[in-house]
Amino acid sequence: MASYDDRMSARYHVAIRRPDDDAVLVLRDGALPGFRLPEPPPWQVVTPVVERMRADHGLDVVALRAAWTSERGPDGQAADRLYEVIHRSGRSPAGARWVQVGDLERRRTELGRAIDDGALEPAAGDHQPWYRPGWYADMSAWIEARLEDRGLRRRGPVRQVRSWGRSALLAVETDRGRLWAKQVPLVFMHEVAVTGLLADVDPGLVPPVVAADPSSGRLLLEHVEGWILASRRRPREAWLATMARLAETQRVMARDVGALRVAGVPRASLADLASRIPVLLDDDALLGTGRTGGLSDAERRALRASIPGLVGACEALASTPFGPSVEHGDLSARQVIVGKMGPVFLDWSDATIAHPFLAAASFLMHAADLPAGLEGLLERSYLDGWLSDGNQAEAMRALGVARVVHPLHMVQLYAERILPGLEQPWEMDRAVPTLLRSLLPRLEKLEVILPA
Repeated sequence: MASYDDRMSARYHVAIRRPDDDAVLVLRDGALPGFRLPEPPPWQVVTPVVERMRADHGLDVVALRAAWTSERGPDGQAADRLYEVIHRSGRSPAGARWVQVGDLERRRTELGRAIDDGALEPAAGDHQPWYRPGWYADMSAWIEARLEDRGLRRRGPVRQVRSWGRSALLAVETDRGRLWAKQVPLVFMHEVAVTGLLADVDPGLVPPVVAADPSSGRLLLEHVEGWILASRRRPREAWLATMARLAETQRVMARDVGALRVAGVPRASLADLASRIPVLLDDDALLGTGRTGGLSDAERRALRASIPGLVGACEALASTPFGPSVEHGDLSARQVIVGKMGPVFLDWSDATIAHPFLAAASFLMHAADLPAGLEGLLERSYLDGWLSDGNQAEAMRALGVARVVHPLHMVQLYAERILPGLEQPWEMDRAVPTLLRSLLPRLEKLEVILPA
């Protein structure tokens, strides 16, 4: 009997392809290679796939993508996962053979239906080039060249960590420590330049940049020793310092918005958002109507009935004296490492030039990550950095309005930039419903936070 609860485990199914054709490897029994993990990482993490194919079958593979997952639970994770990988070296296991996808033995399961529906049709790689068979070799060569430029030597292979629509992430050990290599798609290309800009403005705010190629969306970053802020409730000083540093950086960037524009950071106008709200909330496909994880009829009705108030919230926030500045997008305590130089902010893919308080609103909306009883102090720590631009009551009111506007701001970003830039829309098909669902508890408070 297994020593773990199957309900907390995940079944991995691995479609191993040859690099020069579409055939896949099946084992003696006709099934795809696979394994089960009792405590699986997020499906975007491909390290276990590569490591288990080597350990279980002696095969060196490169993971391209998660081609399909079963219906995901509340935590976003799936019980069954299908990955597409490329065979690099290693003799096939005894009795294994190569077959065309159309000749795979089908079973009446979710996985079988997904394959029948085309889950294993090769991805084009137009938006996510790391879904192409030759990308890993090209990226590895780029890393090697950048290491040579800086007099560094690699210790061991380049390891794959994540592969999904937002980015490909790899790790490499060198004679001077670990480095992280990242590539983002075209829609997030500005992350490369804005990371370098923030590193110059406030050294230590982001991981130190070893190399960058804005034209390809590639970054090589130093590893930051420290702990993820969300993993610890104490010391509370680290939490307060995070909010204070965010405000300080945004105030600096508010005086040099031109530098953000040069870095390619897109502008997110509150006036434009206000005009778009009726269209966004009328898009049933965007709201996930009739889809698992989508909004219910009651939730849609509540949001649509609140459109005048939501438009008013955007207009009210736009009228405040704060910003514009750099806005992180999906900032949370999980995006912050507390290191020797204080809080370090990760992953600026969703960054825009927008009202700065939206970043604080994003951080505060992840209530489960926040230490109990600290929310008020976090608000004050952030707002203290802005009080010279307005009085305390005005700043507090603006932050309250920003907490209503932030989900709408992100919905527009997903609808117009992120989702159209994905080759596999299913990867983020729950983002918009989740954002809008977080807004529902605040609808009853609109009259309170909006100015008379």
